[in-house]
Amino acid sequence: MKFFYSLFLVFPLFLSAQEFTLAEGLPDDLKTEKVIFLAHQAIEITFNPENSKAEEYLHLRQVNHNEVIEEANEELEKYAKRYPFGYIISNNSEYKELVLNGYKYVLESKVYDYDHLNRHPEEDELIVFEYFLIDLYNGKAYKVFELDEMKVYDAKLFIRKFSKVLKKNGYREDF
Repeated sequence: MKFFYSLFLVFPLFLSAQEFTLAEGLPDDLKTEKVIFLAHQAIEITFNPENSKAEEYLHLRQVNHNEVIEEANEELEKYAKRYPFGYIISNNSEYKELVLNGYKYVLESKVYDYDHLNRHPEEDELIVFEYFLIDLYNGKAYKVFELDEMKVYDAKLFIRKFSKVLKKNGYREDF
């Protein structure tokens, strides 16, 4: 029955453009609900370094991303174990099907779209990504922390920042 209820509630979210409502704090059911942490995925190298200096730089950004994600994802598996409640590690292209298996939340960010690897940042610009805990059943998004592009592969920092927000929002006794 929960399966059909979940399907009924969540399926429209997947068909829509996924508009989310910003909510304050954190949900109060994290102890009993499961969270999806997203691993990084390899991307297609789309720039040719021989075409221009600009493409050489973008090529290097994409290659570097693909080179560091294996270690970053291994670290995520290691440090995610510090999260005291139910979770799974998935990726941006596959996590939606997990809702049907009882996963209610995803810790999501635009970093997992990898659009930033297809453009030049402005001079002296440091790209900062916001991370949201998204309730996949009702579309509420809770802003939890930010990481700049130099730290998005640091799983230890990722879990530490999430843990800090959890403690701040009343989950202190669980760590």
